[in-house]
Amino acid sequence: MLSVSTVKFDLQDDLEELQARLYLDTRKRLTKKEILELAFRIGLQNYDLIVKNVQSEEQPLCDETIQKVLSLAEDMGAGSEDLSSKVDDVVYGGS
Repeated sequence: MLSVSTVKFDLQDDLEELQARLYLDTRKRLTKKEILELAFRIGLQNYDLIVKNVQSEEQPLCDETIQKVLSLAEDMGAGSEDLSSKVDDVVYGGS
């Protein structure tokens, strides 16, 4: 029995662009389903590349880590208040 599932897909515009580009380059009309199945097969063959991509994605810092980093300037002793404003200038584009 063939299993069918429905998935909410946020990259609909990208999929349509890929569909059009594939047609222009191959002159073959592929359905969105065929393109997604092809992408999955390629992904299975290149699993290590997917793992590397997932591992390299930047993760946002949690509030606790941000507070720890910000508090480092206070732990540096005299003149550290200037360091804090310099860090803000670098990070947030000060004058």
